[in-house]
Amino acid sequence: MPPNSLAAAAAEITAQQGLCKILKFQDLGGNLTPPSDDPQDWWEPENLTHRAELHGITASADNFFDAITAWVKAAHQAGTRNRRATDGRPDCPYNGQGQAPATPAA
Repeated sequence: MPPNSLAAAAAEITAQQGLCKILKFQDLGGNLTPPSDDPQDWWEPENLTHRAELHGITASADNFFDAITAWVKAAHQAGTRNRRATDGRPDCPYNGQGQAPATPAA
């Protein structure tokens, strides 16, 4: 997912308040999953929280509003990673160059 569309989705969701935030999240194609009611699932922590998933990013919290807020935070973090333009790998500060020449002591 391109960072600009993640940022746009996060901005649209952040601009909403209350129930409109949940509706906008779902309008953008997001899935909201409530905690499981099955007692056999209660031993798994991820089944006891509300989950929000959109554009391959998943976040969870104690309620849907907090889950959507956690998703927005995760989307901002995912969009700010430095990536190479050619192959998508993380940027390396050295980029294949040798070490900088030593500076003489003054």
